[in-house]
Amino acid sequence: MSIFSETWDWFTDSANWSGPSGIPARLWEHIQYSVISVVIAALIALPIGLVIGHVRKGASFAVAISGVPRAIPTLGVLVLLFRLAPVELWPAIVALVVLAIPPILANTVVGIEGVDPAVRDAAEGMGMRASGVLFGVEIPLGLPLVVSGVRSAASQVIATATIVAYGGLGGLGRFIIDGYSTQNYGEVYGGALLVAALALSAEGLLALLQERASRHRAHGASRRAGTVPVGQQLASLRRQPLITPGEPR
Repeated sequence: MSIFSETWDWFTDSANWSGPSGIPARLWEHIQYSVISVVIAALIALPIGLVIGHVRKGASFAVAISGVPRAIPTLGVLVLLFRLAPVELWPAIVALVVLAIPPILANTVVGIEGVDPAVRDAAEGMGMRASGVLFGVEIPLGLPLVVSGVRSAASQVIATATIVAYGGLGGLGRFIIDGYSTQNYGEVYGGALLVAALALSAEGLLALLQERASRHRAHGASRRAGTVPVGQQLASLRRQPLITPGEPR
């Protein structure tokens, strides 16, 4: 039998779609692992990135140091932590959080720190407090990069969460591990396809949420500053030419 036929047979076998070891149950476990890890990573990285990007001190160092965890093999971290607590969930979550923090932190710092300084100065000149500048100007303008970091983290976590099965836990990686152990390659490739489909679905959903969040931020800023978002107002002020006395308008 070919790989395609074996994979098709595995997908069309009704026994693989029911019970605690079925595709829906394993898919739900994988989603839970991924969501928990990304949310915890965001709760850690976003505040740090917003503060560093806002004060514009240590941004280069933060971006550089955020790359250090990427050099740490996630499987190695998972194996070490499983020696402390075998067949428990928290070692897997810690390993995935370490993987998810760098892209969120780096993109948040770059997105906030990359806002035009003249726009910030203009906002402060209009009497906006530091918090107002951050939430009313910097976050709306830097939001695309911030959400891009979350998207990157989510994709990496979903793809890497398959290693959780090495510790005896569930998720879609269970199909890959069990398939190799029984030489059921239809199950192996079926599990891999499910992981890829989940990662692509999450990427598309987060891309849609990014677009909607950007529109929502722009709309919210427009309500606070009139009809045009604060960042666009300040940027347009910088583009207006100076009119000298006697010059026709």
